[in-house]
Amino acid sequence: MGVLKIVALAASVSLASSVAVHDPSVVIVYKDAAGNSYPENDAGKTRDKFYYIFGTMNGAAYSKNMLDWTEFTPKFSAGGKATSSFLDAFKAAADWSGHKTSDAVKGNMWAPDIIWNKKMGKWCLYTSINGDDWMSSIVLHTSNKIEGPYEYAGTVVYGGMDTQSAGKAGNLDYQKVTGSATIDSRYYMANNGTTNLGKWDGGYGVSAIDPNVFYDEDGILWMLYGSWSGGLFLLKLDDSNGLRDYSYKYETKWEGAAFKSAMTSDQYMGIHVGGGYYVSGEGSYIQYFKDADGNGYYYLFISYGFYSPDGGYSMRVFRSKDVKGPYVDVDGTSALFSRYIYNYGLTTDHGFPIIQNYKWSFWPDGSAEIADGHNSLLRDEDGSMYLVYHRKMDNGTAWHNVETHQLYFNKMGWIVAAPFEYKVGFGMTKTAFDESQIAGDFKIIMHDPYAQADGKFPINTEKNLQLNADGSVTGAYTGSWKYDFAKGRQYITFEMNGNTYEGVVLEQQQNDIGKATVTFSAMNKNGSRALWGYRVPKTETVNETKYYGGAKTVGDKSKKTAWDAYDDFAKVSVSGNFVTEFDFTNYTEAKENWNNWVLVFKNGDNTWYLRADAYSVETFSGSNVGYYGSWGTDWEKFKTMFKNGKVKIRAVKDGNVINVYAFLQDANCTSGTAGAAGKNCANELVYRVSATNAPSGNYDIYLGADAAYLDVSRIAYGSQADRIFVGTLDAGGVYNAGFNALKSSDYKVNGDFNVTFNFRNYGNGAASENWDNYVMRSSAGNATTLLRADAYAMDNAGTMEFKYDWNWDDFKSIMRNANIAMNVSRKGDVVTYNASIAGESGKSYNYQAVNSGASKNEMSLGFTCEKSGVDLLRIATNSVVGDSIPESGTLNVLHQINSGITGGNSWKLERKNNSIQLRNESSRGTRYFNILGKNIRMK
Repeated sequence: MGVLKIVALAASVSLASSVAVHDPSVVIVYKDAAGNSYPENDAGKTRDKFYYIFGTMNGAAYSKNMLDWTEFTPKFSAGGKATSSFLDAFKAAADWSGHKTSDAVKGNMWAPDIIWNKKMGKWCLYTSINGDDWMSSIVLHTSNKIEGPYEYAGTVVYGGMDTQSAGKAGNLDYQKVTGSATIDSRYYMANNGTTNLGKWDGGYGVSAIDPNVFYDEDGILWMLYGSWSGGLFLLKLDDSNGLRDYSYKYETKWEGAAFKSAMTSDQYMGIHVGGGYYVSGEGSYIQYFKDADGNGYYYLFISYGFYSPDGGYSMRVFRSKDVKGPYVDVDGTSALFSRYIYNYGLTTDHGFPIIQNYKWSFWPDGSAEIADGHNSLLRDEDGSMYLVYHRKMDNGTAWHNVETHQLYFNKMGWIVAAPFEYKVGFGMTKTAFDESQIAGDFKIIMHDPYAQADGKFPINTEKNLQLNADGSVTGAYTGSWKYDFAKGRQYITFEMNGNTYEGVVLEQQQNDIGKATVTFSAMNKNGSRALWGYRVPKTETVNETKYYGGAKTVGDKSKKTAWDAYDDFAKVSVSGNFVTEFDFTNYTEAKENWNNWVLVFKNGDNTWYLRADAYSVETFSGSNVGYYGSWGTDWEKFKTMFKNGKVKIRAVKDGNVINVYAFLQDANCTSGTAGAAGKNCANELVYRVSATNAPSGNYDIYLGADAAYLDVSRIAYGSQADRIFVGTLDAGGVYNAGFNALKSSDYKVNGDFNVTFNFRNYGNGAASENWDNYVMRSSAGNATTLLRADAYAMDNAGTMEFKYDWNWDDFKSIMRNANIAMNVSRKGDVVTYNASIAGESGKSYNYQAVNSGASKNEMSLGFTCEKSGVDLLRIATNSVVGDSIPESGTLNVLHQINSGITGGNSWKLERKNNSIQLRNESSRGTRYFNILGKNIRMK
């Protein structure tokens, strides 16, 4: 047997800070070998794909995965000549805003947006140049290459025009649009309806900053812009030059009386889509997203509040069928305002607050996310949706960084953000979960609004929540949960504390530490709260025994076993947070519902006696038991479901909750609900039970029968504890641990043994070397064998032989995010390592290393790594009882195992005495081969 000796775990936290690009605008860029940049790939798929972001004060970076960013500096030119002077490159805007130096211009280069103009065939960089007294403008620079140099092409729009700027560029542009040389007095009105004595006022007039340029679904080019002050406006652009389309006219209109209702459009500023009356709102962005049913909307994101150390930003979400609006939130509230209000902080009446200040418990102090906002949005070529934004931390500084979260549609048709940042290979899975893979111990964050206070950092932190097997919810909130794999969309619904939350279920890696787990992201029905959660990742350590030839039975074949015949039941002893599994065939006449298997938990004098028919004969003192059976109230169906069926029972204790699951293992689909539907029902989950307020301490667990007979094929029992993870990640999510620098817990074994490790192997993909993967450590005495994933061993005693079936050209992609089952066995002085590898592609691979002449002493097994991560899910010490030779069957011989037996031939498998024979009938007659003791692969 193996004894797990716990040592300090190797995982450490490294904040994924990426790059400090403020107000990031994201775009997809393809580059050829010569460095030329394009908006799309070529027909031969020869170009490399990148994501570029541009930000305030000429910040910029690029990445291949939106996590590991490389900074660069966009270049500019003036008059066709390269220049490092922003004063020269932005001369027109600098003159309007009154800036006299290059540094002054750079300090006011705010929130650019980047887009490829299809008609012009150029990269178009729109930058806002801020100035005092609203003297701002948005200017266009163009380039053939994404890095530049960018040359000035014109100014799109101005703000701040008044009597004092008469004759200057902004006033002349106003005259070109309106036909009047006199600025209308409405631009001088404050939000309280009083005049500002001939000076532009933000109560009505726009602040011409924060551009977002995009094509609508009809191919029309638009620019969204604005900040606080008069609000957010939409202008149609001329796609032939990227500037304002002067032929497109706007009326000055209100929903009701002027200055007493929401303004809907302005002759100069354009279509009013959000804000007004100096309510907060900036960094707006519009992106069209369409769900799997074809329902599409233009989604408008606005950052309410302000970017500050005390976390004023709050991203709010609205949407519209028409690009021109109106934009409304989940409960129909408009993005426009008819008067000034304080619309952030504790106020969540306007827009869905998709992210509020928060901190996960596994982050170190000073790393809470605050001031999340000023985002851009990306719809990738495969339809995937991403939210790219800047955030800062509660460390008392103004430092910030870029973060990317994937977006998903919930059952309401609204988008929610994944709880953890985006990592390639993780997100929404294509296959269904079953409830046993979701239920368990969760940490959640409710994105509550916060009261802003200077110098303080209001932060949403984790709460405990239990998603129980019966569909109930306990912990910080109480209620119910329901999973729905509707058309492959992974929906989850919560009914808690009088509120309904609609969300999605994902598989993600925890930010900065790499452990994979189930997560969910949801919103309440009226769109005022976001709810995130993750299942606490655990490593299971069990003893597993397989039984053959009737070596383990419960009850007698006459099916007259008494319901309380404990001496005839199978028993295991566990403690703490345990996990127990039983596989068996349930033989019963099914005369009564209770003539089936039973499961009994004994904790001292406390007993929970659970039957298969959703009934407990006895329960723990103070415990509540809930049941879910797929048969509903159809008890005739129930009787046929378990009758003579192959059943798997899994019981798991998390804290004070015991969850029990019953699966039918019928690959032929002759029973159960999936079978009735004609689906593959192998391991179909048909019965779920939860006992809350379960006592702590030691347990004896009995698998029994009530007038039934059980032929047991497997028993596994042990414990679960915090996930064992080996490896570290740098700021860009790159695995960077040095070779053999970090080590997992030791697993000590003696004599002949058989142990299986199930783990995820995380690598850096194409950027890595073949050896940048898991490394198996096998120590005996003073010597340690290091077995690498790439068929190489170091410091091994004796000889090592390798077999594998992968193509080395594919090896790096196979190993990134691979699921691996590593079986390690010793017989005498031979240690055999057999790895079954499931790659991201869904293909499976095999790897074997045989160490002959190995030590026979006590051995410690574990993992290390190099520039990779090992996420250890399960450790099982394996044993076998009974005769494991099958009675008969058919196999396909995949490899040559004896003279005359070649791959691909079909053979009949026959048992004869204590050996097994292969019989093949061909034109050459009947041939027999005795294969007992041979190592063969069968499928």
